[in-house]
Order: sequence, then C-alpha cells, then structure tokens
Amino acid sequence: MTQNTAAEKVLRVGVIYNGKIIDEQVFRKPETIYIGDTAKAHFVVPSSALPSRFPIFYYKSGKYELVIMENMSGKVFLKGKVVDIEEVIKKGMLKKRGNAYILPLSTDARGKVIVGSAIVLFQFITPPPKPPKLRLPRSIRGSWTQMMDWPLVSILSTVFVVGYSFIFYMWGLPNPAPKTFDQLDNRFAKMIAPEVEKVDEKPVEEKKVEDGEGPSAAKKEEVAEAVEAPKKKKGPRDANTRAQEEAMRVSEMKKKVAGVGLLKLIGSAGADGSAGIISDVMGEGGKDRDIDSALSGVKQIGIATDAGQRSRKGDAGATETAKIDDLKVANTSGNVKVSGMKEKEVTGSTKIGAPEVEGSLDQAGITKVVKQNSSAIQRCYEKALKTNPQLKGKVAVTWMINQDGRAEMVEISEDTMKDAGVASCIKGVVSRWRFQKPEAPASVTFPFVFSPSN
Repeated sequence: MTQNTAAEKVLRVGVIYNGKIIDEQVFRKPETIYIGDTAKAHFVVPSSALPSRFPIFYYKSGKYELVIMENMSGKVFLKGKVVDIEEVIKKGMLKKRGNAYILPLSTDARGKVIVGSAIVLFQFITPPPKPPKLRLPRSIRGSWTQMMDWPLVSILSTVFVVGYSFIFYMWGLPNPAPKTFDQLDNRFAKMIAPEVEKVDEKPVEEKKVEDGEGPSAAKKEEVAEAVEAPKKKKGPRDANTRAQEEAMRVSEMKKKVAGVGLLKLIGSAGADGSAGIISDVMGEGGKDRDIDSALSGVKQIGIATDAGQRSRKGDAGATETAKIDDLKVANTSGNVKVSGMKEKEVTGSTKIGAPEVEGSLDQAGITKVVKQNSSAIQRCYEKALKTNPQLKGKVAVTWMINQDGRAEMVEISEDTMKDAGVASCIKGVVSRWRFQKPEAPASVTFPFVFSPSN
C-alpha cells in the first residue's frame, strides 16, 4: 500500500470479546496498532496469550503487516483468495520475525483473527466524512449576557468601587506635620515623662541633726568624706594593685566554676573522704603524679566480677578471681588470622555473536548500542554464576525497534543455558535500551555466548 492509496483507504478494526463488540476504531492516520491488557494499547483485551502490548497491525514503509503468533487462528481474504492462518504457518509460507510471523496486507484485505477469547475483525474502507461539530440552537445557547452570573458580578463591582474609593480618599488626605514635645497634649506628655514628686533636697542626716536626732559631729565628718570620696579624681593604679585585683578576680571565678560540670566531678573526693577520681585513675598517689610512675607497677589486667570490684596494679594475687585467661580463648599465638575469609570472586565472559537486523537501521549503529550496554548483560550472567559456577551457554534475544527508537516485543529466541533468572534479567535490560529512530520499525536478533572465566 503506497502513501497515496493509504490516503484513499483507511484501516477499520473492531474487537469482539465474549460475544460482545467492545470497541471499534477507524484509523485515518496510518500507525502501528497495538492490542493487549495495558492502557497504552489501542484495544484493551485481557488475554494471557499475548504480551501486554502486542503490535497486531504493524505499519512499515507505507504498508500494513499483520503480525501473527503461533497461538492465533483465523482467516484473511487477500488478493481474491482466502488464507487460513494456521495452514500458512504450518507450511512455512510466512516470513518469520523473532517469534512472530508477518503477513503483508493490501488495500483489499479483510479478515478475522482469533486471539484467545477475543476476535479481531479488520478491513480497509474509504474514510467516511468527519461528522460536523454539534452546535446548540441559538435560542438554547443564548447570548453572553445570559451566561453571566449577575449576582456575583454585582458583588464584585461593589467591592471594586468601594475599595478604590477608599484608596483615593486616603491618598488625598494631607500629611500631618510632626509635633514637638511642647505641642503635645498634657495627657500624652504625662505618659511619656510622668511628673516626679519634689523631694526636699536637704540631706536626711543633716535634717536629723537639726532635729537633735542625728549622729555626732565626728560621724557627720565621716559621712561627708564618704560622699566627697567618689568626687575625687582617681589616680593611676600601680602594678601591685592591678596584680592583686586580677588575683582576686581569678579566685572568685574558680569558686564559681569549681562546683559545676566536669571540674566538680574531677575535683570531688571519694565516698570515704579519700582522693577522688584522679586518685582512682593514677593509683594511690596524689593528683600531681605523672602517668609513667602511676602505671609502672601494672603487670596484668583483672576483670571485675561485680560492681564493687575494679582492676588494680600488682601481682596475680590481687586480681586472681577474674583474669583475661579465664575467657578461654581458642589456641592462638595472639594474632587472629583472617586470610581465606574473603568471598571468592566469580567472573564470566560475554561474547556477542553475529547479529541479524531487518529494517532501515544501520547494523553498525545497533551493534554499537549493544556493546555499550553489554556490561549489564554480563551482570545478569555473573549473578547466576554465584549459585552455579559451571553455568554456560548461548542466549539469543530478538526484539523490535519502533519508530520512537524503543525496544519492544523482547523475546528469547534461543536459550541453551536454560536458566530462567538469566533470561528474565536479559529481557528486562534489553527493554530499556534506546536506539536511533528508524524510518520504519526494525527487527533485531543478537546472540550472546556466556562462559565462566578460569
């Protein structure tokens, strides 16, 4: 079917499931048509006999091809003859692409294909005219004024008018000049600077003296000197005075810090009044004892058998109840040997055989993508080698590259290893590959030969 004939006739497909027509579509624009149980398919049919998205009508180079699997049946009228699908598959009259068979279709083709419980009917027809857009009568549609919500329009208009009126009113008010403190009202001035009751400026002591109740004249002179003392200008302090003040400040600081945190813990005494933690660590000596002399008598380590015991320095007699020897460690010379405990690394090699490419894509470009991603294929194999080190064989993978450059219909066409885990892993890896977008879909078959490394 050429491009011109494709414009004259279009493909019409209908699907019957359990005796009921569930969908019918006319494809005015030529494209590959999918059937399966995924929402991405053109026709959604629950069937375990097909992949989740199977291209039953493949559009390639301006022509449609019917893609048939071995579990399909039906009849197709093609070029004045009725073709039985099962019969032509058995006779090998159809071209095979991977696990599927390809039957080219012409513009006069029509037929029925049975897929499990579903029946797919198809034929090429002259495209019917597109139905005009439905338009309601003008009397029903009404004018734009009838489609407006007038209560809402009135509310919004009122809010708009009132809001902007208030803004313009505030904008036109004069800017009041700032007032000085003496221009404020009395009540505000009292809040800022409250009145202070006047107090007799005569000193209390002097007043009492006048009343005969105060101290003697000598006492008055002392008070006067004390009052006048701060007014005298202080001279520079000498070095001794500053040193005494600094020593007093440090002493006060030590008193404040001595009872807080770690300093209190380190400087605390024992329960019996003996030296505290430092003495426990450094032995029976004082806090100023150096570490070398404190540990000079230690000969072995004892293990505390209850909360009241602790390790001490001295001979075995002091800590004989629990020693490290009592742990009964296996016979060793003091060094733990860990050689040979590393997991043995299992590796394998993967070789790519001669590929088979059918389509418009360059074989070298496809091979380049496969080699770039062959490490992922090898990881599938090496993962299985950990459980079966003797595993080896050949796995041939067949897939189709659609017009978006994506790999689809990934199948294992040959498998001599018979390892389901490796086959499933390889299919998942290949399905994520991306190739150059072809002008028409292409079919690819790549063999991989696996063998364990010596």
